[in-house]
Amino acid sequence: MNQFLKSYSKYPAICLVMILLIRCESNDRYYRPNLPESLCCIGIIEADDTTRYIIFEKSFQFEYPEETADSLRELSFTISNSSGVLYSFQADYALKNKSLLRLPDSLIFTSREKYYFRAKERDCPEITSEITVPDPPSGLELLAISKEIVTDYVIKCHEVADDHKVWLDVINISFNNKSKDSYYALMVESFGFNDICQWIIGNITESYMEFALRQSDTQGFFSMFPGLVRYTFDRCDDCKLVTNPAHAYYMKTNKSPGDKSTLVLTIQSNDVKTIPALPVYYRIRLLAIPEEMYLFKKSLYTYERNIGDPFSEPVYIKSNIKGGYGMFAICRTIELQVAAPPRY
Repeated sequence: MNQFLKSYSKYPAICLVMILLIRCESNDRYYRPNLPESLCCIGIIEADDTTRYIIFEKSFQFEYPEETADSLRELSFTISNSSGVLYSFQADYALKNKSLLRLPDSLIFTSREKYYFRAKERDCPEITSEITVPDPPSGLELLAISKEIVTDYVIKCHEVADDHKVWLDVINISFNNKSKDSYYALMVESFGFNDICQWIIGNITESYMEFALRQSDTQGFFSMFPGLVRYTFDRCDDCKLVTNPAHAYYMKTNKSPGDKSTLVLTIQSNDVKTIPALPVYYRIRLLAIPEEMYLFKKSLYTYERNIGDPFSEPVYIKSNIKGGYGMFAICRTIELQVAAPPRY
């Protein structure tokens, strides 16, 4: 090998590459050093609703041997505006990592006003953020609703066969575009009852729903909405109740002011998994979200889609948290109640 390298000594670049290749065959493994611990926060606040959750998490590359879960210590945070502090939280006890904290309903947030967020944990630097509340959406209306039968099929469960019709509710809605480059999140909540597995799921007669878009004139993507859940059950597993993250359709509109955006939603029910199985009405919720939140969710969506693809470009997660990671956002909401079509 020495003679081989000597023969290439007049080509120093080639020699250097060969030496590096030889060293790469070593059994030694190299690890990057532990990064400094940082405080992560996702706070999505609905000014017009009671969905006001803040999730805290501490990023670290090692575990506490004696308390692996209680990693948040002496956590505190404040929310303020130009007039002063609106809300303050202080925990003198240890909180579990990924703690979900709920803000009081009495907090009032105003459109076009700027709000400031600060948080601190014993072993992490302080994090800060600021956000301007958008104007609320307007003009959300129902254009049409219809019912389709997807298929008739037989489900065999515990040697019992049942005939089932899977329904697809098709809902056509529209809303006003307040201005060019506005950002929104759309969610659907269902209210109804269940004709099977009632003894297991009890009084759970409402849940956020999965839905698809048959038609849309807006650019967008589906991603989870922090703090909200969707319920399903597995009838063939003794009616096991399953909790899933609720998803929203995030979109950006780029029409001129005064134009309307239209969407056609499809929602499946009576498919043995959906709760409630028999919807009576839907609550369609449209949120005006800050641009920072849209970019944050879009970067997470891109990251999740690229997992496992070795040829994808690295994804930089957008964040408006200084000194740490995450998102602090305040949204405005309008709602539309739509009666489900008759089932029979």
